[in-house]
Amino acid sequence: MARVTRSPAPSSPAPLPPVAVERAIRTCPNCGRELAERRCRLFCETPGCGYYLSCADYY
Repeated sequence: MARVTRSPAPSSPAPLPPVAVERAIRTCPNCGRELAERRCRLFCETPGCGYYLSCADYY
């Protein structure tokens, strides 16, 4: 009889620390610049980019 060997189950990646998550949320996905905060909105200050998040998007 042939012997079947199983490889161990892949481990799940470690969760990101809160600081890394906050940095990712505050980074523009279009150009990579840090998003600025004004009232209840995060927005990209790069001329011509125009990316923003409202409170409803990230809370």
